Amino acid sequence: MNLKKLFAAFACVVLSAGIFAADKLAVAEPVGKGGVAASDIEAFWSILESSIQSDEYTLISRSALKQMMTEIGLTTSSDLVNLNSTQKARLGGVEGVKFILVSEISKFGTRLNCTMRILDATTGEIDQARTANLRVKDLDELADQIEAALEKLLSDDKSLHRSAILAPVIKVRAPGYLADDFNVRLENAMLENGLRLQNLQSVAKILKKNDMDDLSELEPKMYVKVGKLLEVELLIQATITRFEIEKISYNVAETGASGFRYIGNLEGSVRIISAQTGETLGSVPFDERVDFRSIPISTRRDWVADDYGKYLIRTIIPQKVVPGIMKSPAFKDKNPPKAAEEKKPAEDKAAAAFPEKPAGDTKELESVRE
Repeated sequence: MNLKKLFAAFACVVLSAGIFAADKLAVAEPVGKGGVAASDIEAFWSILESSIQSDEYTLISRSALKQMMTEIGLTTSSDLVNLNSTQKARLGGVEGVKFILVSEISKFGTRLNCTMRILDATTGEIDQARTANLRVKDLDELADQIEAALEKLLSDDKSLHRSAILAPVIKVRAPGYLADDFNVRLENAMLENGLRLQNLQSVAKILKKNDMDDLSELEPKMYVKVGKLLEVELLIQATITRFEIEKISYNVAETGASGFRYIGNLEGSVRIISAQTGETLGSVPFDERVDFRSIPISTRRDWVADDYGKYLIRTIIPQKVVPGIMKSPAFKDKNPPKAAEEKKPAEDKAAAAFPEKPAGDTKELESVRE
């Protein structure tokens, strides 16, 4: 076995050990109050169990939890919230589960209130920092929100530090796809760099629900309010000051050939904002220009201006914009080690497809920029 294969085998062993070392989690039967139907309690219990999607936890069966509770003399899951010292000690001595998700669902008028908490089975203590409260109109809305709530609830302290991408501020005439395409590409590229982000759709839904759709001109205190609503540490917002696809005609005197070529321009900056203070922690400018002659003619034969525009976005953001963001001091501690090494082959390939200097007449390009 050569050295490379030996390292690969060792990596597989380490990864496998990490998988099998996942903490065991039990989901206790939800406690219903205020006239919540038993069928709704059962439905909510099933939703909770099916929504556990963390590699850090292994879900144990209901029967295993019931047996564990019987061993320490508990009959209902509501008893888990108010354990005495003796019960806590006995619970800590039972092997098989490390954490228990306890929840309560009740009716308040026409709405449902749901509280979820994490009980450390090794100590019998409720972790007050890992509590989620949801207030919804019905069980369907609760099901829609439960996955995001559980993601936060089951995250450790380090992984709680998430960021949110806000809608970009566009200060030029631009096609309708620009805002959505820009943010989707930005989200994908940042996730690939190992950053934890609040889902774009969740961000839009939460802000719309709180009548905060327009984020173009906010005071620092409003960014703090946005941060609290989204429960994130940092806010990321782009400002786009130039987006255009230029159609340039050309004539070659020697051959008599003529036609058109396209050049794309994308300019602006990305601000990184503290969700605690509303202050700007960093601003990353970008001013990129692409000559689309680097794309094979066979690929762009039937392209229209929008096709060039979308290519411009999906090329520049991962290759130019996000690397600049990752170098910002605000993300210094959030850049996973070896990320640059792992992505180097991909970057080399991208560089070949997207050269720093476009082929062709440089002087002509300079005159177009002016």
